[in-house]
Amino acid sequence: MTHWIKDYVAPPPVAAIEQPTKLGMIEMTPESKEEPARFQGQVRKLAYITFDDGPSVYTDQLLDILKQHEAKATFFMIGRQLNQHKEAVERLVKEGSYPGLHSMTHNYNKLYKSGSSSNFVKEFKKEQKMVKDLIGFTPHLIRAPYGSSPQIGEDFRGDIAAAGFKMWDWTTDSLDWNLPGQPDKIVERVSSSVHRDKEVILMHEREQTVQALPRILKLLEDRGYEFEVYDPNAHWVSNFSADTRL
Repeated sequence: MTHWIKDYVAPPPVAAIEQPTKLGMIEMTPESKEEPARFQGQVRKLAYITFDDGPSVYTDQLLDILKQHEAKATFFMIGRQLNQHKEAVERLVKEGSYPGLHSMTHNYNKLYKSGSSSNFVKEFKKEQKMVKDLIGFTPHLIRAPYGSSPQIGEDFRGDIAAAGFKMWDWTTDSLDWNLPGQPDKIVERVSSSVHRDKEVILMHEREQTVQALPRILKLLEDRGYEFEVYDPNAHWVSNFSADTRL
């Protein structure tokens, strides 16, 4: 399956991009290839694996497991951790995973306490530039720390959209962050929660998640899911408010 990055189109400042650009040795072209909803008459079941709170000491281990299953993931990263794990970020992009944004600080009070979107947008803009400087293109997909509900209202969401971002929440929460040393319970949680044709599965970069991930991928495969990664050329709405601006 074509990696999203081979078809990535950076938003042009004025006119449409006519020529392909390059990220390292990987060519990016403006052609968008939307995945069909059906294959051989059957509805395709798609699982979007997502990891929050990286990059970290666990990123490479997660990537190793994903590679064993020929899977990619969407990594929602914290800006303050990027400089310590530059190689992991470069690797995940090279291997076809998507570098999502998860704020600079992940600090609830800084991001939400004022009720204004100002600090929130400022943090994501700063992180966006850091990622661009590191890997050579500008990602636009974000995940709000702690999720978008209830702290992000309609006007707040409008400000996020006006800043050029798209936003994903999730459909299945593994609760892995709250289950240290309990990979079996993480697997059980995912197993009991997934049932939709499209699943966005929330996980975090934790030791227990590394331990649970092989079994999670296997159970998804056994249930007929294909693994997909976020594609900016085929964005679909996955936020709690079903806000089509995001």
